[in-house]
Order: sequence, then structure tokens, then C-alpha cells
Amino acid sequence: MELALPAILFILFPGALLGGENLRFYSLSPVTDSSSTNLDSVCGRPRASGRIVSGEDAQPGQWPWQVSVRENGEHVCGGSLIAEDWVLTAAHCFSQDQPLSAYKVLLGTIFSYPESSEPGELRTVSQFIKHPSYSADEHSSGDIALVQLASSVSFSDYILPVCLPKPGDPLGPGTQCWVTGWGDIATNQPLPPPFTLKELQVPLIDARTCNAYYQENSVFNTEPVIFEDMLCAGFEEGKKDACNGDSGGPLVCDINGVWIQAGLVSWGSDCALPKRPGVYTNVSVYISWIENTLWNSTPEVKSFSLSLSVTSVSGQFLFLASLASSFLFLGP
Repeated sequence: MELALPAILFILFPGALLGGENLRFYSLSPVTDSSSTNLDSVCGRPRASGRIVSGEDAQPGQWPWQVSVRENGEHVCGGSLIAEDWVLTAAHCFSQDQPLSAYKVLLGTIFSYPESSEPGELRTVSQFIKHPSYSADEHSSGDIALVQLASSVSFSDYILPVCLPKPGDPLGPGTQCWVTGWGDIATNQPLPPPFTLKELQVPLIDARTCNAYYQENSVFNTEPVIFEDMLCAGFEEGKKDACNGDSGGPLVCDINGVWIQAGLVSWGSDCALPKRPGVYTNVSVYISWIENTLWNSTPEVKSFSLSLSVTSVSGQFLFLASLASSFLFLGP
């Protein structure tokens, strides 16, 4: 495969391309496919406009990377489109008891069960890849998975990828991010018809504070609960949170007008309880795994483009991460 020179330099010398002041996005794209769309020109930029209100229904095209992961026709998890035929979601969304054919991905709609007149595209799944460190234990590390669609999608007003962060660059505590999903609106209260995508603004919480919250009045008061690959977002008083069925969905942050995925919904203790904020897989920790998996899983005849956001801070450039009872996973 013939690669563009920047891609070759990045593979051989990962730091070689990070010093130029004019650099904004980096992507891997084979030059042999002239029809390839570089994600750096479209990711994280919804074409729809409109005021966003916390806890309200999403508007069409507001979150065009949001997908519904479906098992035997039922919505079980959220996810985010990161390339023409790849979706990022949570590893615990997939059951070992189900064949690959049981799963499909719905894109391009704000309804988890759209009417025939509504926009939306349903894709079969060619493979899903869980991170090797994931286990079925409660609050496990490595709760992240990649889903390859059987056929690529065409980008539109309703279908666009989200941008991904640079490895190891989480945003600071207090950063306001957004979580979206079709999950329960409260514990054991499913989303009612017409099953419209919900959106919620939540602040990031530092790991030490979040760990202290979860250890308080808990059997886990001597062991760490929040690991290095996790992010927390929510409120000390509770009341607003992701919930069951939101698992795998994106936690995104608006960085200089570009939406970047900081986390994906992983687990929590019930929903919206005081001092039990939502816990998210930290996407920036897994960027190298995502890159390597997509690159190694993509046939030579197909194009692959992965964008990583970058901006200047104090004269130095760094990639910014986007986002954000008993313990339980938020999913099926």
C-alpha cells in the first residue's frame, strides 16, 4: 500500500509531526483511493444548529455521530461513529451468548425506533472487537469495543464522525461536556415513545474526588474504584446522570468549536444518586489501541482516516481530549 509521506513519518517517528505551528489535524489516509474522505475535515462539526438545553430532547443532526447498537432488533447501547465503517462503544454491550448476526447499528436518526418516514440507516455488523483487558467483572477496566460495519456509510447532515482525543490528555475537572443516549430517564423508567435521543450537560469530576464519593458508605472503602482508564462526570447531589441503555454512548466536549469524544458511558451505581456520578471509559487512554485495531483490520482496498484534534497552549501543541444500590454496568 502506498502511504502519504506524513503517515509514513508518523508510523516511523510518532513525534515527528507534532511540532509544526500550522498543524491542526492528523489523519491516516491511503492516497490510492481518491474518493476517501479525510475525517479531519468533517469530524466533530454538526451541520445542524440550535440552542442546547440540558436534559432536553436532541434536535435532528445535533449529534450526528450518535448510533444505536441493537441486539435482535432492540436498542441495548449507544455508540459513536468514528470513521466511515467503524463505531466506538462499550465492551459490556455485547453478549458472548449472541451470534454476530444478532447485532445491527442504527445511524442518522434521533429516534431509537424511527418511523418509516424518518431518516435513518441500519447496518449489519461484520465484527466487534473488545479490548483485551476487559473482563465481565463489575467496574472492569478496558470497557471499550470497536464495531466494524458491514458496509461504509456516506457522510451527511445526519451522519458524521466525532473527533478523537490525543493519548493521555484528559480535560480538567469542571469542564462542561455532554452525554447523549436513549437510556432510562430514571432508575427502572424506560424512555417513552417517540424514543427521542436525550442530551445532558455534565461537568467532569477529578478521579480522586470521584473515588472518594464511591468509597463513602461503600464496601469498597479501602480499594480504589476509579481506575486510570476511567473518567467521572456528574453532580455531587446527583439528580442528573446517564442511565441503563446509555452505555457505550459518547461523552463529548466542545473544544474551540469542534466536538471531541472524551469518554463513553461505562458504569455507575443506579442512576443519579448523590455522590455516585457516572463513570466513563477514558477514550484518550485507548487511542493507540483504536488506531492499531483499525489499521490492522482494514483491508488494503478500503480507506481509513482517523482524526486527532490538536491546538496550541502556551506555545506548545497538544492533542485535546473530548469528551464525558450495588454497582452495575449501564447497558443490556
